Amino acid sequence: MKRYALGLVGVAALSLALAACGSSPSTTSSSNATFTTVDEYHAISPGAPYNPYNSNGNTWLGYDQWQLAWFTNSVTNPNNFIPGLAASWTSNANGTEVTIKLQPNAKWSNGQPVTAQDVKASFALAFTQGNAQAFDLGQVNIINSHTVQFKQLPGDHYNLFLNQLLQQTIVPASEFAPVLPKNVWSIIDTAQYAGNNSAKLAQAKAAANQLTALGKKVSAYAPPKSADLSAGAFVLKNLNPGEAILMKNPDFYDARNVKVNEVVMRNYTGNQQIWNYLEAGQLDFGPYTAMPVNILHQILKTKGNQKVVTPAVVAAGLAFDENIYPYNMVKVRQALAYVINRKQVQTVGEGVSGIPAKYQTGMIDLAAKDWLSPSQLAQLKQYRPNIAKATALLKSAGFKKVNGNWMMPNGKPWTMTIYTVNGFSDWIAADKVISTELTNFGIPTSPDIVSSYAQELKDQSDGKYAVSFYLDALGPMAQNAFNMIYGTADGYQLVGTNLVHYPASAAGKGNFIDLPAEIPTLSGKMINPGELTHELTQMTAVSQERPIVQELMSATNANLPVLNLWNYANVEFINTSRFSNFPVNNLGLIYNPAGVWMQEGYVVPRK
Repeated sequence: MKRYALGLVGVAALSLALAACGSSPSTTSSSNATFTTVDEYHAISPGAPYNPYNSNGNTWLGYDQWQLAWFTNSVTNPNNFIPGLAASWTSNANGTEVTIKLQPNAKWSNGQPVTAQDVKASFALAFTQGNAQAFDLGQVNIINSHTVQFKQLPGDHYNLFLNQLLQQTIVPASEFAPVLPKNVWSIIDTAQYAGNNSAKLAQAKAAANQLTALGKKVSAYAPPKSADLSAGAFVLKNLNPGEAILMKNPDFYDARNVKVNEVVMRNYTGNQQIWNYLEAGQLDFGPYTAMPVNILHQILKTKGNQKVVTPAVVAAGLAFDENIYPYNMVKVRQALAYVINRKQVQTVGEGVSGIPAKYQTGMIDLAAKDWLSPSQLAQLKQYRPNIAKATALLKSAGFKKVNGNWMMPNGKPWTMTIYTVNGFSDWIAADKVISTELTNFGIPTSPDIVSSYAQELKDQSDGKYAVSFYLDALGPMAQNAFNMIYGTADGYQLVGTNLVHYPASAAGKGNFIDLPAEIPTLSGKMINPGELTHELTQMTAVSQERPIVQELMSATNANLPVLNLWNYANVEFINTSRFSNFPVNNLGLIYNPAGVWMQEGYVVPRK
C-alpha cells in the first residue's frame, strides 16, 4: 500500500526543476497561431524516445500525452474532472468498480481509433511502473471496443480509486504491446496475492520482481515508429536542443475547439532564462518559477504580460517534535504562534508567491473556507501576533523570564534551533526572520541549514529536530493534507489493510510529531486524529467526509502540531499580445496544461 507513503512534491517542485542545457531557441514562426511556452517539469532531451514512461522521454503532458480525464484540483470533490479520452464514467455505489466510455471519435495521429485495447495495455504498463498498485487496481475488463471496466482488489475500498484511475496516461497498444509479455496480466494477478499461503506469497514476490524488471524495460523502450503517435491535441513534429515544436493534431477528437496551430516548447537552463523570456514578451504562457519581487515587477512592465494567481494546495510550516521538551506542551506551541509574525515572515521569505496563513487547520485557507461553515470559521483561533497572549500562556505553563530570557519549568534556559534546507531560499530567509523575532522575545534562537530536503526528511523522521521547516497542507484532497500530520509523521502506517501506530521510540518508523493518542477539538471533544485520517480513505461522499474533516481541522487549530507560515500560490504569466480568451477565471481548468485549455476552446489567436 502506497497511500500512506505519500510522495512529497517538495519546495523544489514548487520552484522549477532545472532542465538540461540547450542551444538558443530558433524562430519557428511569426504566425499568431504559434503558442510559445515552457514546460517546468520537462527538459528537452534530443535522442530520448517518444515514451512517457521514460524520465527523459520526449512527450508533453496535456499536449501530445493525453489522459483519460483532467482533474480540477477541487479540495472537496476528488472526482471532479474534465473529460479527456474518457467521454464519461460511472461508478458503483461504494466506488470499487468504474466503467468508462471512450470518446467515440478519439483517434491516434495516424488516423487509427483509440480503443479499449489501448486502455488495457496502458494499465498493464502502469503496473510495471508501480502506478496502478498505488490505487488498488485489481482487474481491467474490456466490455466492447470503446468501453472498459475497472475493479479494485477484492476487499479493498480506496476512495481515490476513480481519481487516480482517470489521471492515467493512455498510449497506443500498437506501439507498446511488443515490450510486454503475452502473459503480463497473469504476472500482475500473481503479484497481487495478499493471503497467507506461503507458496503463493513466494510466487507473488517473484511476480512483483518480474514487474519491476519489466518496468525498467518499459522505461528504456523506444517505440519503433520514427514519428510521435499522439491521441492529444498536438503531435510532436520537430525537436532540437533549444525547443520542441508540436503541431495541431487533425485527428484529435476535439480538433474543432483547438484554435492554435503550433506550440513551441522552449528549453531552459534555469529560472533566470525563463525570466528573460518573460521580460522579452516571448512566452504566451509562463509557468510558476521562484523569483524576487523586483523580477516580478520587471516582467509585468512588458506589454501584454499579466500574472495569474491561483492557490497552490501546499503550505510552508514549522513542525514541532513533541517527543522533545518543551514542545510537547500545547501552550508552548500556541505561544510561539502568537510571537511569530506570519505576514512579516511571508513578505521576506516568499514575497511573490506566498499568502500568510490565516487559519491553522492542517489545510490551506481556501480549503478551510470550503469545508467549514462561516460560524465554524469564526470559532478558529487565528493566532494573530500578540506578545501579551504569548507571555500569559508561557507563565501559566510554568515558564519564567529571567534577565530578559525565558527559563523553562525545569529550571533550564530555553534556547532554540530552527532547521531548514540548503537551496530553499524562501525557507532560509524566513528562518532568519523567525529566529530574530523569537530571540527578541527572550528565546535565543539560531537558524541552521540541512544539506538537502531528503536529508531533512530523514532527520525529521529520526527525531533529530525539535523545530524544523515542513511542507504541510499538501492537498488538494483532505486525507492527503491531514496525512502529512497524522500519518507516518505521527506514527500511523498501514500494515496490509490494518492501521498500526508506532511510538516515537520505534526506530525507522518515522514518528516525529508524536501527538498523544487522543487530542481535543476546540469544543473539548477528544478524537484520535490518526484513525480519523485513515477513515477518510474509506469515504466515498463529501457528506461523509465533512464531519471528520471539520473535527480534524478543529483539533489541528487547537493543538498546533504544525504551524503554517504561508500558503503557496501559483503565480503564472500570460501574454495577451498574440492570444486572447485565456481561462483566467476558470480555476478548475487553469491548473491543467495549456493544451487542455485549448481542448475546451480557450486561447484564440488575435487577428
